[in-house]
Amino acid sequence: MQGDLVKATADAIVHPTNSNYYFGGEVGQAISRAGGKEFQQEVENLKTQGSIGTAEAAICPGHKFAAKFVIHVNSPTWSENNAQQNLDKAVKNVLKLADDKFLKSVALPSISSGNAGFPKQTAAQIILASIRDYFKNAKSSSLKQIFFVLYDAESVNVYTTELARLDN
Repeated sequence: MQGDLVKATADAIVHPTNSNYYFGGEVGQAISRAGGKEFQQEVENLKTQGSIGTAEAAICPGHKFAAKFVIHVNSPTWSENNAQQNLDKAVKNVLKLADDKFLKSVALPSISSGNAGFPKQTAAQIILASIRDYFKNAKSSSLKQIFFVLYDAESVNVYTTELARLDN
């Protein structure tokens, strides 16, 4: 769906970030604004545990928006070595963390296709294949719904096209 990730009704929303929980991207700025000081304090608490490696994920409570949690994932940039494998790993780490917390729903933006520079179609293909592979290999999962909350109509079209291709 096209919309504002912060308004998504899901157990968790996903914040693509860097190793230091940077809030400079579109998603990060929106989450930071909406969550206010209480949410920013939750992130400061996470920072005391150290930085997160590429493709790693961390979770904290959400504040002042519908989602109970925010899953921060250190999303790879297009220019780095193993970028595609790291995006695959990042998505699977998000899903595993959601499962570890017994969440039923997660709302994802198009991870790595903004400031990180991935072409939208490439990001969509990797993200969708990663989700498919995760559930194919998971013995069980608490997750029942995954929402794609995308910022622009172009991204919605890309994801709709790539989802249709998965069915073939």
